[in-house]
Amino acid sequence: MAHVSVVIPVYNAERHLGECLDSILGQTLKDIEVICVDDGSTDGSAKMLAEYAARDSRLRHLSSAHGGAGAARNRGLDEAGGEYLLFCDADDWLDRGALGALYRMAKASSSDVALTGMRYFDDATRDEYRVWTVNRKTLGLPRTFAPDLLGERLFTALRAQMGGRLFRRAFVRDLGIRFQEQPRVNDLAFVATALALAERISVDDSARYHYRKNQGGNLSSGIDRLPEMSAHAWLRVREDLIARGKFERFRAAFSRAASQSLVEVVASMRDADAMEKFFKKAQAELIPALGLERGQSVESAYPFFDADSPLPILIGRLASSRRRYDDLRAKVFAFRRHPFLSFCRFFRRRFA
Repeated sequence: MAHVSVVIPVYNAERHLGECLDSILGQTLKDIEVICVDDGSTDGSAKMLAEYAARDSRLRHLSSAHGGAGAARNRGLDEAGGEYLLFCDADDWLDRGALGALYRMAKASSSDVALTGMRYFDDATRDEYRVWTVNRKTLGLPRTFAPDLLGERLFTALRAQMGGRLFRRAFVRDLGIRFQEQPRVNDLAFVATALALAERISVDDSARYHYRKNQGGNLSSGIDRLPEMSAHAWLRVREDLIARGKFERFRAAFSRAASQSLVEVVASMRDADAMEKFFKKAQAELIPALGLERGQSVESAYPFFDADSPLPILIGRLASSRRRYDDLRAKVFAFRRHPFLSFCRFFRRRFA
């Protein structure tokens, strides 16, 4: 049995695929298998995968009709035979020692989930402009802990996204955790559910995963076309935790993260008409379905808002006019290097 199975969904990724595969096959941890699921690519990705598979027997090349990254990840999950699982996008890459560090940490602590930080790489400017890690000192966390220790910060402090997460395969298999097969945000429900159900989570203080942004073919593009995907993912988390009898235990963490997610979706949209349409749908359908309509405050996530500001009012402020949208976008994106600080300063001025 391989120590780690690395699953890579591939769709028209030939531009960056070689860099991704080289970083994984060149890991210091050699006992790995790499499962690449070609999701119906129409460029040279399939040829490149065949060439890599011919050179390195650890790489398996699977093909499927185009069904999206969620379906491709599920296919890879079903085929994986390693002790642990790591999912990597075909345009991202890992530090050379990433898998070894995560595997040793997870194995030593018998953790169900182990995670490392992320470095964000802007493909347009070639600038690695942001680093995210779990601040264990501020949060008062040991290296290994139970999810309850983070309380309402579970999903926001650890981030329910796929990059740099190692999962014990037996844990995922036995609990039947699967990816949503929707066009976007198909990893959020998988990660959030795994974080909530894990007995032990381990955190690496380094940032060993490199996440590529601002290039047309990556898996995270298209928020204006399908802004409701994040809400649908949190709905899946809610339904899954309710079905497993775990929702009340993590209600506060869910409410905080789902509220923050809706706000961030609106703030990230680039088309004012789409923003206004999404606001109406969120107010009428999504917020009630998520159980956030009862004066849900996002003060804990965005402390510069009044503590009694309910989520619908907050989103309404963001989506009330094209002028306000244009102002928001100009202010937020002008400070790319410090997005959260500029976001805070802007909203303090606008909505004080």
